[in-house]
Amino acid sequence: MTLKELITTVNFDALFPYLKEHEPNHLDSLPAFREAYDRLRSMEPNKDFYGEARVEWSGNEDDKWIDVYHLDGDLWENALAKEIVIADNVHLPIEKIAMLCLWEITYYGFSPDEQKETFESWHAPKRPRNKYEIALARLEESIWKHQTPRKRRSKGFNGELYTTFDPSDFCDKPMNRSKRKREYRQTKRIKYLKSMAKRENLIENLIVPGSSFVRKDIDFLLGVNYGNHLIYQSVTTDLADRVPYVIDSLTKYQQIDLGKYNNAIVCVRVSSLYPLSEQELSRLKTVFQTHLGYPDFLFGTILCNEDRKEIHVDLFLNKLPNKTTQA
Repeated sequence: MTLKELITTVNFDALFPYLKEHEPNHLDSLPAFREAYDRLRSMEPNKDFYGEARVEWSGNEDDKWIDVYHLDGDLWENALAKEIVIADNVHLPIEKIAMLCLWEITYYGFSPDEQKETFESWHAPKRPRNKYEIALARLEESIWKHQTPRKRRSKGFNGELYTTFDPSDFCDKPMNRSKRKREYRQTKRIKYLKSMAKRENLIENLIVPGSSFVRKDIDFLLGVNYGNHLIYQSVTTDLADRVPYVIDSLTKYQQIDLGKYNNAIVCVRVSSLYPLSEQELSRLKTVFQTHLGYPDFLFGTILCNEDRKEIHVDLFLNKLPNKTTQA
């Protein structure tokens, strides 16, 4: 049985309970797994490719688990053509095997495009996008130049700064009070700059051309206590099913604890070639606002110049300071 035959036989709802059990710490990703599964079901395998994916035990007698080998990192068209070879000592429901294959193939991304972006990011030069990333780059370069022995410093082909390690680096080393305070300040500063850079990038991504959002309405994101960015995409060939698909992802498959937050921003990205009607937008807004239940709720759209039928919904859940969360 090939992977394509397996996922055609097993629907997502049948493997969903096994996925929730397998991913207890990443329940916010469950809708993305659904989207990936639907993408796989709609794709055709590479008829000129042959390979195998093995389902077998890993680990030792004291710590054993079932693993799927040779699905992660491959082109999805090739992965779909692979024969699923199940070891003789593996006795699992076919639904759980389908879940494990889904988990493995999405290791580097929930779509072929995401997987490609992941691989490209490993080699692409990282250029600062905002003032926080600029400050972070300068701080890290200063630490690398002035606090790292010359023999331990190196640079990658794209300008990345690297520090080589040896086993002694993982041992506790004596450090005077001044150096401890400096390390504490630098660690705290790096954490702050990374957090602010991420927030600034989110804001800039929301105020691109074609957006209904303006900076002054979402600038508060820089000051939230914490937040979560969730993405929903409509994996369907029927334009009329796009909104129902996203609504199902939110209400049926999303398992996140909404009580941790008290504010939400919803951004709907849609192509100008395949726009949503006012009625569809109104329905999306009503469902999100009702399901989330936050009095602080902001809804907007971004009209993109892309030949893409899918709608892309960004949900930002935030904990605003000086506000209590839901019970």
